[in-house]
Amino acid sequence: MEEIMSEMEMIQAFIRHADRTITGEGPAAVWVGQVREASYSIEDIIDEFSYIVGEQKTYYLITLLCLTGIAMQLQNIKIRIKGISERRTRYDIKGLEEGSSSKDVTGRSIDISPLHKEDDDIVGLKSNKEQLINWLKDDRANHMEISVCGMGGVGKTTLVAQVYKSEEIVQDFQWRAWVTVSKSYNKNDILRSIIKELFHDKKEMIPQGTDGMNTKELAENLHGCLVDQRYLIVLDDVWDVSLWSEIKDVFNTGKRRIMFTTRNSEIATSLASSSDRVFNIKPLHDDEARKLFCNIAFGGDQGGICPTELEDLAKETINKCDGLPLAIVTLGGLLRTKRSAMEWNDTLKSLNWMLTNSPQLEKMSNILMLSFHDLPHYLKNCFLYCSAFPEDYRIKRKRIIRLWVAEGFIEERDGMTMEEIAEQYLNQLVLRNMLFDDERNEWGRLEVCKMHDIVREVAISISKKQKFCMTLEEQPTTGVRRISVAEVNDSIQEKLGKMSRLRSLLVFATNFFNIKTSLGFKLLRVLDLQDAPVDSIPDEVGDLFNLRFLGLRKTKVKVLPKRLKRLQNLQTLDLAYSNVEKIPNGVTKLPNLRHVFLELQTLQGISSSNEVVRQVGDLTQLRSFAIVDVRESQGTKLCASIKKMRFLHQLQIQATDIGKAPLVLETLDPPPPLLQTLSLGGRLQGTLPRWFKSLTNLKILYLKSSGLKEDPLLSLKSLPNLVVITLENAYDGEKLCFQADGFPSLKVLWFIELSHLNQITIEEGAMQSLKEFNLIMCKELKTVPQGIERLTTLQELYLQEMAEELLERMRGEQAVDRQKISHIPVVKHAVQIDGRWNFESFS
Repeated sequence: MEEIMSEMEMIQAFIRHADRTITGEGPAAVWVGQVREASYSIEDIIDEFSYIVGEQKTYYLITLLCLTGIAMQLQNIKIRIKGISERRTRYDIKGLEEGSSSKDVTGRSIDISPLHKEDDDIVGLKSNKEQLINWLKDDRANHMEISVCGMGGVGKTTLVAQVYKSEEIVQDFQWRAWVTVSKSYNKNDILRSIIKELFHDKKEMIPQGTDGMNTKELAENLHGCLVDQRYLIVLDDVWDVSLWSEIKDVFNTGKRRIMFTTRNSEIATSLASSSDRVFNIKPLHDDEARKLFCNIAFGGDQGGICPTELEDLAKETINKCDGLPLAIVTLGGLLRTKRSAMEWNDTLKSLNWMLTNSPQLEKMSNILMLSFHDLPHYLKNCFLYCSAFPEDYRIKRKRIIRLWVAEGFIEERDGMTMEEIAEQYLNQLVLRNMLFDDERNEWGRLEVCKMHDIVREVAISISKKQKFCMTLEEQPTTGVRRISVAEVNDSIQEKLGKMSRLRSLLVFATNFFNIKTSLGFKLLRVLDLQDAPVDSIPDEVGDLFNLRFLGLRKTKVKVLPKRLKRLQNLQTLDLAYSNVEKIPNGVTKLPNLRHVFLELQTLQGISSSNEVVRQVGDLTQLRSFAIVDVRESQGTKLCASIKKMRFLHQLQIQATDIGKAPLVLETLDPPPPLLQTLSLGGRLQGTLPRWFKSLTNLKILYLKSSGLKEDPLLSLKSLPNLVVITLENAYDGEKLCFQADGFPSLKVLWFIELSHLNQITIEEGAMQSLKEFNLIMCKELKTVPQGIERLTTLQELYLQEMAEELLERMRGEQAVDRQKISHIPVVKHAVQIDGRWNFESFS
C-alpha cells in the first residue's frame, strides 16, 4: 500500500505538469487521459482500504476476503501502469516536457476580489440601455412585449439586467419579476417563480401555499396582484415561442411590460408586440471593444491603460475577438495575468487557428477552453465543480467553499484556514471571468456567484471527458466521479444505483428522491441533498466512512440516524431549516467536524434543546457557528460551550423572541480569540459585555434589538480591525460619540431604527478610514452629525426615511449644513411614497 501511495503522488505531480503543457486532442492528450484514469483507480484502492480499516476500527473485524481483493486490485493496477508507460515509448508520444511555463502564482494581486463597476462603466451599454428604458416608459400602449436578441455571450442578459435595476425603472414599476427560463420549462413553475419574484422584489411575504397551487390558482393569484398595476416581467433566455402563448392570458391586465431575451431571431420577432420592439444587440465597435479589453486586461493599478510594449499585441487580440464581449472579457482575464510581451505572444500563438478558422460560436468556446487550460492546477477542479450546479444557479460562497474543502481541492498554506484559501480560489475565478459575481454584501465581499451558460457548457464537456463530473441527464460515463441530479425519475434512480465508485452526489431535484439509492456509494465524500424532498435518512448513511459533507438544509428530515457518529471524516453537517429535533449522541465529538448549521426553533421540549446547547461544546474545531431561538435560561450553558470553540471565526446568536427575550452572554469570557464576525439578535443587559473589548480580530459586528442604554461605541472604539458596524434597533439612548482617534479601520457604518437618537458627535481623528455612512429611520436625528466634515475619506452618506428637519439643513446651496457635507461625493435620501421609492440627491 505504501508503494502504491508513492506511485499516486508521482502520478498526481505528473498530471499537474501535464495540465499546464498539454492542450488539444492529440496523442499526448489521449495518453494523459489514460494516466488520469489510472490515478482514479489508485484513488479507489486507497479509499477502499481506508474504508475497510475504518470498519475494522469500528467492529474489530477485517476479513481475509477484503484483504485479498485489495491485493488483487494492487497487482492489476501495477500491470496497467506498466502498460501505459510502454505505450508512451511505443507511440513516441512527445510534448510532455514542452509548453507553457505558467506558474500557479500570478503577479497581479489576483487574490483581491474585483470591485463592482458602475453602470456607466459597462462598455457599450449606455445608449442601448437608454433606448430600452424609453421603450418601457412609453405610455402610448397598455401592453408591450420587447425582445432582446443576440448570440450567446453578446451581452443580452447584462443589458436587460442594467435596465431592470435602473433607478428609473425601479421607481416607475410597482411590481417587477425576473425569471430565467430553462429549455425544459414547466408552465406552473414559471408562474410560481414569477409570483415569488414579484413579492421578493417588494420585500413582502410570498402568499402562503404558493408551492402547492395548481395552474388556475397561480393565474388567479397573479391576476389579483397585477390588476390595474404597472409591472415589468423579464423572461430571460427563452428557447420556445410556445412559452408566452401558454401564459399570456394571465397578464391581460394593467400596464404590462414583458421583456424577453433569446438567441433566436425568429423567436424574438414572434414574441415582440411589433417588429420595432425587437432589439438586436450587435458586437462592440472597435473603440468599445478596446475600452472593454483594456479595462479587463489592465485594470486595477494600471487604470485601464495599455503599456506601450503590449500595444500591437493588444490590438491583434481585440481584432480577433471580433467585438464579442464574452470573448473579450475572457481573453482579457486570461492575459491580465501575463506580465511580458513574450508571455502574451506565446499565448496568442496558440489562439491563431482557433480565432481564424472556426465559426464564431466555436471560436468563443475555444477561447474559453484556452482560459481553462491557463488556470493553475489548483483552480481547475474548483472551476469544473461549479458546472455541477444547474444552469443559472446562484452558487453561494459559503456552500461552494465547504464543498471544495470536502472534496480535497484546497492546498494547505501556513497561517491560513482551508476556508480562507478556498475563498481566495473563488475570488481568483471571478477575477479571471470564469465565474461572475451575482451578489456582494454592503462591504463588497462576494456572496453569490454564477457561471455563464456558455462557460458552463465548456466546463461540462471537459468534465465529461475527464470523468470528473456529469449532470445526470444522459447515459453516465463509466467511472465518473461526481454526479449532479436536477430531475429524478425511475431511469435516473436505476442509473445511480450502478455507480459504485461515485465520490459526490449533489441533488437539486424537487421531486421524489430515494435516498437509499446513494447508500451503495461506500466511497462517497459529498452527499448534498439541499431542498430535496427527503424526509428520512436511513441508518446505513453511517456506513459512508469517507463522507466529508452531509447537506440536509431545507429538507423535511426530522430524525438523524444514531450511526451518524461513525462518520469519522465528516467536516460539515448542514441541518439549517430542516426539521431535525435532536443531534445523536457522539456526533458532536467527531474529530474532523468543522461546520454545523442548525436552529433550535424546531426542538421539542426544554430538555432536548438544553442538551443541544451542551453538546455543541464538543465541536471544538468549528470555524463558524449559528444558533437561533436561544432562551434566557440557556445563556450560561451556551457561553460555556462557545468558549471551547477556540478556532471560531464567525458567530451568530439569536434570541427566541428578538426585542423581548434577553441574551445572557456575560460569561462568554474570554471569547474565541480568532472571532472575526459577530452577530447578536436579542436584548443584552443594558450595556455590552466586558469581553467585547478583547475582540481584537473582530472585523464585522451586527447588533439587533439589543436594548442598550449605554453608548456601545465606548467599548468598540479601540478594536483595531473592526471594519463594519451595524446597529439595528440596538441602542435606546439619545447620544452617540465617536471619540478621538477611535475606530482606525472602520469603513462601513449602519445605524438603523435608533428611535431615540438625536445627536451624533465625531471627534478629531475618529473613523479616518470610513467610506460609507448609512442612516435609516432614525427619526429623532434632526441635525447633521457634528464633525462629519472631519471624515475626509467618506464616499457616500445614505439616508432613508429621515426627519424633514435634517433634510432641510442640507437641501439647497445655502442650507445650514450644506458646507459640512460638500466634500462627500454621494449624498442621497430615499423615501417610500405609495409603495414607490423616491430618491433625492444632496451631492
